[in-house]
This record gives sequence, structure tokens and C-alpha cells, in this order.
Amino acid sequence: MSQPSFDPASESDEPDVVEFTEEMSEEVWAEDTSGPGLVPRMLAELAGTFILVFMGVGAALFSGVLGWDGINVAFGFALGVIIAALIFGGISGAHLNPAVTVGVWLAGRFPGRDVAPYVLAQLVGATTAGGVFYLLRSTNELYDQLGTASEFMATAANGYADYSPTQFDWLAGGIVEVIIAALLVAVVLSMTSARAVPGFAPFGIGLTVGFLVLIAIPFTNGALNPARATGIALFSGTEHIQQLWLFWLAPLIGAAITGLLFRAFGPEEDLVTVEVIETIDSQ
Repeated sequence: MSQPSFDPASESDEPDVVEFTEEMSEEVWAEDTSGPGLVPRMLAELAGTFILVFMGVGAALFSGVLGWDGINVAFGFALGVIIAALIFGGISGAHLNPAVTVGVWLAGRFPGRDVAPYVLAQLVGATTAGGVFYLLRSTNELYDQLGTASEFMATAANGYADYSPTQFDWLAGGIVEVIIAALLVAVVLSMTSARAVPGFAPFGIGLTVGFLVLIAIPFTNGALNPARATGIALFSGTEHIQQLWLFWLAPLIGAAITGLLFRAFGPEEDLVTVEVIETIDSQ
């Protein structure tokens, strides 16, 4: 008894063959989905950035009132990063800063699709912290002699020229912001590398943030973080809002420089890899 024959070129079979070939000619990707989802990570970034801005900017706002010097402000930012990283590092990585998120992405260690959600969460966290201080200031009439609530917030806002603590122009302020952002991202990428000693990242990154802010205070009041700059400027008057462009552009340039250098010359095992399960070439 003859066996039924199969003709791959037969008209009845051709659509199935074409459909199968088209499906399998595409790359099939496998990604690790065992970690926290995007929403928990965004909430972690929101809360972590709130802590950073609340502690760092809080120290800056009250430094003049209480007679604190710059080292107290730096300590506020450093401790804010350390606390936020210890709490949320295992959930979102505790970027807490759009410049860090962009730098880590360009270094090949973070998916591009998550950059905008992280930045949005960071902005909400920083703005919430700024709003809390604005509302709290408005409840105390003793501060009226120091100016309006917006003028009080402006003492911790970032600025250049007339709004720089020592009247540095936009070019000098921008150069400093590029440098400190590049250094911060370099420390972040180094301390979170596969080759780094585990457990020290929150402390090393936190101390780095503190001292970089301390260096930048005379120039721009120490931005380093576009979310921090935005969250305070929104409550500080139109003059500070008009100068925000510098505190986005300069840190992102610095972060991009470092991120791309690490992508080109950093350890290959640090790159985010997505495994290709199977690729069938239709040709």
C-alpha cells in the first residue's frame, strides 16, 4: 500500500508554509521577568527621589535660618541617597536622578523603554518634596519676615548669573554641572559593576553625591539632578523656571559622555544581554 505523498509546493499547503516561515524568521527573545514590575519600580523611584530631595533640599533650605554651613547641606544629600538606596536599591536600582537613568541606559545596563517612566517617577517624587516644603513654610508666620514662600524656596533653587550663590554665569555653571554629573555616573557604573565589591554602592554613591553638591554650591547651588532642580524651581518663581534648561542639559551631557565611554570600554559582562532563543532565516 502506497504512502500518501506530501508536496511542499502544492497550492493547498503554501499559505501554512509561508506563515510558518514568516513567524520563525523573526527573532524570538527571552527576558528575565522574575524581578519587580515597572509600576513597583516607578513607585520606588518616586519614593526614593522624594527622600533624597526632602533631606538634601531640606538641609539647604534651613541652612541659612539655622546657621549651618555647606557641609551640612552636603551631608543631607549624601545621607538622603544612602537611605533611599538602602531601601529601594533592590527594587528599582535607586537611580533617583534622570541623569543617572540616562547614563546607565547609554552604558547598556538599562532598557531604553523604561527611561521615560523612571524620569517621570523621579520628577513626581522631587516635586512632591518641594510641594511639602512650600506648604509647611506657608503655615509659619515667623518666616514671613524672611520673604514669601516662593522666596524661601528660591534659597535652595538652582540658578546661574544673578541666581548663582556667587554670580557665576551660565557657562561656568554648565561646565561644573557637566563634570559633576559625569563623575557621578562614573561612580554609579563602577560601584554597580559585576566586578565591584558588593554592599558598598549606597555608601560610595551617597558620599559622592554629597561632595559633588558641595563643590557645585558656589556655582549653581548644586543641581547635579534635573529632577531635584525641577521639583524646587516650580515653587521658586518664574526666574528659576526659565533657567531650568541648563540643569537638564548639562547633567544629561555629562551622563551621556560617561555612559557611552563605559559602553565602549567597560566590562562586557555589565551589558544587559537578551538571549536569542532561535532565529530561522527564511533565505
